[in-house]
Amino acid sequence: MSNFEFISGGRELLDLVQPLWEKLNKHHEMNSKYFSDKYRNLKFEDRKNKFINDKNLKIKIDLIKEKEKDLCIGYCISSIDKDLIGEIDSLFVEMEYRNCGLGDKLMNRALEWLNINHAKTKIIGVAEGNENVLEFYKRYGFYKRRTILEQIN
Repeated sequence: MSNFEFISGGRELLDLVQPLWEKLNKHHEMNSKYFSDKYRNLKFEDRKNKFINDKNLKIKIDLIKEKEKDLCIGYCISSIDKDLIGEIDSLFVEMEYRNCGLGDKLMNRALEWLNINHAKTKIIGVAEGNENVLEFYKRYGFYKRRTILEQIN
């Protein structure tokens, strides 16, 4: 872990998230059986504006920087709304850095922040086609509560 630096902050870090978010979005586009077009048309600016414009939303961003390459290789965005519903909005680690415990570090940091800020409920949305992450989230006590279906137009 000494090769990695964790950077924590808020909305001011959103622009640093963009290249990683775009990789995650591309992953969803490639793996979604039914909604690839939605991910293809999803733009970071729209996602960013959700976080910037909602003043009732507390935001925490954790970035992982690979020190040698001076490159961000992972991130997690967490939020808490006015009703104290906490969400792990987005989590991503570059493929070559997976299975090193970095995703665990991001999850633990996010959950600690949600707990400190008294989140009553904690949720994570998992995109269709990305069900392989469910086992990862189970390690933190997250289980399917409901399945939401969306009609394809």
